[in-house]
Amino acid sequence: MKMIIMGSGTSHGIPVIGCDCAVCTSEDARDKRMRCSAYVCDPCSLVIDTGPEFRLQALRVNMKKLDAVLITHSHADHLNGLDDVRIFSHTKSIDPAHPEAKETDGNGLPVYANAWTLTDIHNRFDYIFKPVKEGGGKPKLSFFDVASYSPENPMQIGSLSIIPVCIMHGTLPVTGYLLCQKHDDESIHSIAYLTDCSSVPEETIALIRQHAGTLEHLVIDGLRVRPHSTHESFLQAMAVAEKLNPFHTWMTHITHSMSHVQIEAYLKEHAAEFPNLTGTVGAAYDGLVLEA
Repeated sequence: MKMIIMGSGTSHGIPVIGCDCAVCTSEDARDKRMRCSAYVCDPCSLVIDTGPEFRLQALRVNMKKLDAVLITHSHADHLNGLDDVRIFSHTKSIDPAHPEAKETDGNGLPVYANAWTLTDIHNRFDYIFKPVKEGGGKPKLSFFDVASYSPENPMQIGSLSIIPVCIMHGTLPVTGYLLCQKHDDESIHSIAYLTDCSSVPEETIALIRQHAGTLEHLVIDGLRVRPHSTHESFLQAMAVAEKLNPFHTWMTHITHSMSHVQIEAYLKEHAAEFPNLTGTVGAAYDGLVLEA
């Protein structure tokens, strides 16, 4: 499995509009952070979240096809680029067994999210669901509630098995995703993607530990040093990581309060506080490639 972090920034992105701080004016490419999103390009093609910069992110990673979209929640920085999947949604609708079919035939691109997120999509992208004249001016999507899936019945996208997990964004339930790949030797290797969370329930910790096989990477919300009501601080994220003990932990959804270099130094400085976290801990950045 290969995942590319397309965006690792908080809701403002970095640089922040109108800000001249040291991070926003940094020349380090790792300090240029688009809104949170991830792209799995092998063994299938899927994105987690479609924020406002989705089109730019897709061009940057040279995205050629898309098999599915996973949405964590409906906040603007994770959803508002959804319309730009339409180029993929219409090609996905074509049945290769019937080359004479129109590009609007078929079911469209699968989108997975929890129930309240699907309701928000219906409200905010209402034009998608209204009958219009023939043409490709809107995405063609098929919606699936993640509540229908479980470790016993995972989402299956190509050869990738995906288990939705619940994390808490303040009082708001958000969907995290455990992506599992079975290797030729039958071993399971996985990536857990947990963004926008202020807490990870113990039952979610237990589920990931039980079904992850070898947890190669944990991508987790690590907003900043100071606590926040709806996001984990760096140390809170490390405490969750210690319970899961992946080979590699990556902070995401990062603010402009610290540069990449400063965050890396901070994480190294505090590593001894988490003796059971034996893997590496670092700050994700746009363009980071993860393999499992």
